Amino acid sequence: MFRNFGIKISLLTIVTGVIFALYSYFIADSVITIITDAQMTKVDGRFMIATEYRPFVNNDAKYRLKFDSGNVQNQAIKLRSKKVKIKKYGWRIPLFSLYENVVKIEEIVE
Repeated sequence: MFRNFGIKISLLTIVTGVIFALYSYFIADSVITIITDAQMTKVDGRFMIATEYRPFVNNDAKYRLKFDSGNVQNQAIKLRSKKVKIKKYGWRIPLFSLYENVVKIEEIVE
């Protein structure tokens, strides 16, 4: 009886961990920062946006129906050196050169 209970708890823990990991990757959150650099030229085949917080990538994402990376990049160039709110998703893992993907950029007017 206790053996089956231990297996159920282990499986529940694994499933919960997987759900939290997927949630943290796919659900967008926001960060307030200042854009330090953004260019229309691609770096290694992708648009990059440098901020005081950390670097971001700006790619199209078909599964999120995001097809406007060029427009978002242009907006990042216009808002260089300004305080912005960046909506992003994903993980930053330097070992694998993974960056969080930008979904939307809004200027913060103070």
